[in-house]
Amino acid sequence: MQKIALSTIAGVVLAISGATSSSAEKTNITIGGGPYLDVPQISQAMDKNLWKKHGITAKVTPFRTGRSAFEALIGGQLDFALMAEFPAVIGAMRGLKFGVLAEMSQYQAGRVNSNDKINLTSIKSLAGQKIGTTIGTNVHFMLDELLKKAGIKATIVNVRPPDIVPALVRGDVDAATMFPSFYGGAKRSLGKRYREFRINNYKTRFVFVGTAEMLDKNPNTVRSVLAALMEGEKLVKSDPADSQAAVDRVAKGKYKKAYIKSAWSSYRHRMVLDNDLLELMVREGKWIAARGSIKGVKSTKALYRPFLRGEFLKELGADRVDLK
Repeated sequence: MQKIALSTIAGVVLAISGATSSSAEKTNITIGGGPYLDVPQISQAMDKNLWKKHGITAKVTPFRTGRSAFEALIGGQLDFALMAEFPAVIGAMRGLKFGVLAEMSQYQAGRVNSNDKINLTSIKSLAGQKIGTTIGTNVHFMLDELLKKAGIKATIVNVRPPDIVPALVRGDVDAATMFPSFYGGAKRSLGKRYREFRINNYKTRFVFVGTAEMLDKNPNTVRSVLAALMEGEKLVKSDPADSQAAVDRVAKGKYKKAYIKSAWSSYRHRMVLDNDLLELMVREGKWIAARGSIKGVKSTKALYRPFLRGEFLKELGADRVDLK
């Protein structure tokens, strides 16, 4: 759920733990984390130090957005990062050096939100309305696809993520496509005025990426990190209640416990790399190119396929990788 600007590296202050040497692979690694509710595998790995049995010491640092974590990774400040798939599309189109190791989870409950100024019963209800979104992000992409499919037009208003709920409350916009982390705030703030419509054209993929140097020079370390996350996934599947508690402990009260529990079923927690992700990246890349945000690049499977480094995940489960 990220903005398109990746041409410059954000000024993120983060020191890398440990160092790579030619004689031994890294065992101290750094990970830029996103919302731990989105990827509970890493919450379990952090909560129970699943890294230890695999000989890894991991420093996981939270970032406000996946985009900023990705910028830090490209800038050499991180070994791995968690983010939505959208920045990876931009990175591939710009020829940056990184690899996608796994889709960690999939958010399957996207929606359009509105106040009571419109009767939001379908996408057609958005015709002629003012719709707030954050321009150049995956929620903007989602909105454009919805409007195009429905054959309707609306006025799209650019709103910063923290301002989108207040804009709905004030009536500056009639509806919005926002990042899922703001859904709860919109519902609380609008109360009886809150309206929503569930959509199925887009599901956010949260991916785990690594630097090209890490993937090429430290393959055993990459395998160990993925193995620890795979153990985290087993715990997520076998004990959802404990995994929700782990998210709460790792996030240190960022989410209300009731919200963690209610949101849990909106995710598919499974580490995969498949053609669905690849095809989504192609769609997003075509949209980015059509807007003129990145010029001179043709969005095709052949462009993104080399960035999907499924060889590591395939060693942990051949059925988890399906790429053509």
